[in-house]
Amino acid sequence: MKKVTLFINSLTLGGAERVLSLIITELVKQDIEVELFCIEEDNHYSIPKKVKVTYLSKLTQHSNPIKKFFYLFYLAFKLKKHVKEKDIKIIQSHIYRASFINVLAKLFGSKHQVQIVDVNTVHSLMDRGLLKKIDLMLVKLLYRHADLIIFKAQKMKIEFFKHVKYRGKSLVINNPYQIEEIQSQSQEKVDDFSFNPHKKYLITVGRLTEIKSHISLIKALHHLPAEIQLIIIGQGEEKENLNNYIQKNHLTQRVHLLGAKNNPFKYIKHADIFVLSSKGEGFPNVLIEAMICQVPVISTDCISGPREILAPTTDMNFQLKQDIEIAQNGILYPVNDEKALVKAITYLFQNKNIREEYKEKGFLKAQQYKIDTVIESYKNIL
Repeated sequence: MKKVTLFINSLTLGGAERVLSLIITELVKQDIEVELFCIEEDNHYSIPKKVKVTYLSKLTQHSNPIKKFFYLFYLAFKLKKHVKEKDIKIIQSHIYRASFINVLAKLFGSKHQVQIVDVNTVHSLMDRGLLKKIDLMLVKLLYRHADLIIFKAQKMKIEFFKHVKYRGKSLVINNPYQIEEIQSQSQEKVDDFSFNPHKKYLITVGRLTEIKSHISLIKALHHLPAEIQLIIIGQGEEKENLNNYIQKNHLTQRVHLLGAKNNPFKYIKHADIFVLSSKGEGFPNVLIEAMICQVPVISTDCISGPREILAPTTDMNFQLKQDIEIAQNGILYPVNDEKALVKAITYLFQNKNIREEYKEKGFLKAQQYKIDTVIESYKNIL
């Protein structure tokens, strides 16, 4: 039986964690033995019972960031010990801290090959506070020692090589999706929210954080007809700020914060338009998921992912600065440009034929990311 070793911070709620849980499940289905290392025990996503999970620490996601930084070195020695005892040949790590430890273990004398799956853009670490600057410094110092780096999107790879000196192997593998499962879940009944047939619904899904810029989407409602409502699915530290703005501006009847949902697809399926208002992404899962649900999408032309998905034949180095772009699989608009967002929403609501076209083209594009196709790429490198 073939064996692979994977490494991540934890299986807490998040896009990278969900993707890894899908990869693990599919590998096990194909009779591949999977061993998983986690820094922390915080398991939101379930994985097959056959998988042996080793937790390297008692840390949690709420532990002091400074403590987490100094633990990198201790955990690297601990990982090195496991590699030697279990004769591990390759460790593939996902998310920054796990990848830092993976490389450090090699630098401390471990003989395994280091594969890194890069889930965020280097651009997302710039000008965003001390902790992000430390992450950027460690990426520049440590990632150059990896044997292979896997990027989730073409633009991520482009941005990485602008800022990091790396001469090793690299490739792009997009995220995998269980298309039939998402379609099935999208057909489930919504029993905790009432969709009014006389209203039109925008929807977005994502953590309530500043980088997702939900506030810009809420502000756009001021310039849209009253029958247009907004559903936001997700939880996070920005919830109180968003709630305060909604109440202060008398939008409680038009904006619905539904919190996190185990099945967001059934809500997406009922909506008229999906909007991604983010300032930055790696590879935005929610865009593909909305396309699988056959809902037309609008997205910021942020770094990275949306252009590759919605306008795949265009220059990945181009970034929209004004107006909107009626792209192949959806509409792009500049980051934080509420005027352009309003224009994009209005355009789609006024053009039923374009909406129907985007439903068809989006679903066709989503087939490119079927899990059985993507998993072959991972098997080849593992």
